[in-house]
Order: sequence, then structure tokens, then C-alpha cells
Amino acid sequence: MTVASLARQLAPAIRITFVDIGGTAESDLFYGNVTSPSAYAFNLAAGVAEPALTLDSDTAFSWGTRYDHWAGGKRSWTQCFALPFPVVDGVLLHQYLAAVGIDRLEPYLVAAMAAKRGAFAHPPRDPAKAAQHPLSRADYGYQFDPAAYARLFETAVTDAPGRVVRIADALASVEIDADAIAGVRLSDGRALSADLYVDCSGPAAVLLSHLVPEGEAGRRIGIAASDAPAARPGRPVRTVTPTPYGWRSDVPLRGRTRRITVYDPADCDAGLAAHGSAPALAGEATLHRRDHAWAGNCVGIGHAAYVLEPLTPAPMMLLERDLDRLLSLIPNTGSMAVERGEYNRRYQEDTQNAALFACAMFATNGLPDTPYWRAAQGEPRPDALVRKLEMFETRGLLVAYDLEPFHPEDWTILHLGMGRRPTRHDRLADRANPAQVTAFLANLERSVAQSVSTLPDCDTYRLQLEHYLLRNRR
Repeated sequence: MTVASLARQLAPAIRITFVDIGGTAESDLFYGNVTSPSAYAFNLAAGVAEPALTLDSDTAFSWGTRYDHWAGGKRSWTQCFALPFPVVDGVLLHQYLAAVGIDRLEPYLVAAMAAKRGAFAHPPRDPAKAAQHPLSRADYGYQFDPAAYARLFETAVTDAPGRVVRIADALASVEIDADAIAGVRLSDGRALSADLYVDCSGPAAVLLSHLVPEGEAGRRIGIAASDAPAARPGRPVRTVTPTPYGWRSDVPLRGRTRRITVYDPADCDAGLAAHGSAPALAGEATLHRRDHAWAGNCVGIGHAAYVLEPLTPAPMMLLERDLDRLLSLIPNTGSMAVERGEYNRRYQEDTQNAALFACAMFATNGLPDTPYWRAAQGEPRPDALVRKLEMFETRGLLVAYDLEPFHPEDWTILHLGMGRRPTRHDRLADRANPAQVTAFLANLERSVAQSVSTLPDCDTYRLQLEHYLLRNRR
């Protein structure tokens, strides 16, 4: 993804050498299996258009993630992607729900209801059609296998001949000079040097680790993955289920289902036994975040700088942000000090804010008393998250920080899905007649239900889309 993005968007005068040392298949599992809606524009800029994704991979459309019996086994909800919720007379939708005593949000979310039914269609984006169509309030991402997803970007690089020099070899040594990388030597004896080094080597961070320590270590988790033929039509939603040893996810792809099992290494035997089949890939990683992602003349991308648990779409969201940030700050002077400082500031904000969302998943009671859950709930709860939780639970206020990767709609769905209810609502909602509010909500629920009932099932829609795309490809 890094090479494709740089090759497509940097000036032709900038030379790119890609040293492919391999060895990241297991750690790539920690990117998860679901993207956010931002993937569409990111992929397109990197040379991977949606038609290629649909025809040339088993990637599937996704409304989001279904958390099944989460929060101590008591809560189930779909963490779907949604555009801003209706604001009526300056008051947010969830405040009206609180005012009239309704604690269900999903009936008003077209993506959540479509996911429940297993239906999919592209949301209308034509303003003339979108205004009256409930589906226009939905958004979608992708469900993917990391290896297959990577091949799409590899093809995008291959389609740009002469732009990238590719070398497949092992790294023998790294030469450091004055807190920067002076050069690298490959196993065949070749020496390479560059103005800027981009480390995409995964948690090993074979370049960045010479300049920046790993930082404070968090939990260590294991992960296993395997595939099974699809027993029934795939649903456009990932399903995450808690288990005593951790959690598992089932991700429908085209023609198969990818199962991921996450566990504490202390429960490795139980986790792998419950996985259901011998995993095709398995690995372990320590969740951590380096203090800086850019040191000297080296930038760490993705897992070279941090590893997050793939419980949410955050790992892929942050990977895309890493590359967007790098492209906007490619240095044009030798010192790189200004670019480095701004990159690290935004990197720290992005990773800290993304971690809040995952941490909020464990802010509940009744979790199992096993190694995974004790470690997850035992992590310090940041003040920024405490403020979010307290303000929502006391008066339904959505506290937001600068440039958060998760939107207010994401937080609203998460709060209500986890069972958090404001003890007080926005008093501005009391200006509306309760009967009118109830009628408005009933009409919205009915409109969503009618819209979803007309949608085709996901497999039928994809098959028809493939036929259309193939005719146009010819």
C-alpha cells in the first residue's frame, strides 16, 4: 500500500526503491479484516479502483461490524458506518430518543438494518435522488483478506512500470550516523542509501528500531486465521463474538469465510482448540505505540510504529492516515525537522484517539475473569475517555477531540450499543411536542424498514455488479 501510494502520487523526479524483505504475513493479520469508508478514496488515489477490487479479489462490501453478546454477554449491536444523523431544530437524534424513553438506535440506521437482513446496494450519491432515500444516510467499507488485498496494490505498482525499482532480498545491516540512517546493506552485499527511508517491515521495525525504542509495552495477544467455504450467502457485516479466551470474528468474503481468533498467549491452547480448524496463519504481537514514528530520516508506517488490536477498523484507518500524512509532508529540504515535528504531532493524536475507541469497548462490567479480559480491562483508562463516558452518561453530550478518526456517529452507536444511557437529556429537546417526536421517529423507522425491504441480498447484488463491470471492461 505504501509503495503504490508513493508511486502514484509523488513527483516523477523522486526515485523510489522498494526493498522487499517479506515476512509480514502473520503480523498483517493485526490489520484486521474490515476497512472504514475512507478506503474507497484512499484506494483510488493509490491506483486501486473499486471495479478491480470487485472483480480481481475476494474482497466484499461491508456495512460494519456486528458485536454479538458483547459487554459481559448482554449487548448485541451493529457498529455500522453512517453519515451524520438527522438534526431536528438544532437537537441531535439521540437526545430525542432519550427524551421519549427510547433506547434502541438500530431501527433508525439503514446500514444496521440492511446488515441484519444480509442486503446490500451502493448508497445513492446523486443529490437529486439522495434527498428522499434513507440509504443515502449509510456508508460502507470493505471486508478483506490482508494477503489478497495486498496483491491489488502490488498490481497497481506493476501497472506503473519504471516508477519503482524493486529488490527482493534480506537486510544484512543498517548503518547509523548521528541519529539518522546512513545506509543499508543487503544479504548479497549491495549497499543502498537514500534521502528518506520508509519502514514498512511490520512490528520488527528493522529500520526505525535503530532510532526509536518500542516504547511502553502493552498487552501481548495472539491471533490465528483460517478459511472455510461459505456455507450460505455472505453477509455484508463482520461478526465479532466474545469468548472466555478472547474473541473471534467471522468475515464473509466472496466464496469463503475468514475466521480470526484473538487470545491471550496464556490461553493459547484453549484459543487454538476453539478456533475450529488448524489455522493457516498464526502469530503474536505486543500492543504498543512508539513515542515517535519519524526519527531522523526514517518514517515508520503502520506496525513499524504501533500495533493496535484489530477489534475495530482502527488499524486500517490509521494505516491510511499514515500514508496520507506522509504524502502531505514529503520533505523538500535536507533537515526534515519541520516535517518530522508535524508528522509526529499528528501521529500521536491519531493513535491516541483511535485507542480511545477500542478502550471504550472494555468499559463495562461482567467480563470473564480470564487472562485476556483481565489484561484488557486492567489497562489504564485515559482521562480523555473518562471525560467522553461521563459526559455522555450524564447528559448525552458527545465530547470530541481534534481530528478524531472515529466520528460522533460512531461514538453514538457505540455508547448506545454498549448500553450507556444519558441520565439527563438536552432540555432543548423538550421544546418539541412528545407526540410529534414519537410520530417523527415512527416515520423514520418505517422509512428505513421499507427501504431495506427493497434491497437485494449481498451475493445477488455482487453477482449483478460483476456482470455489469465485466461488460464494461471489455
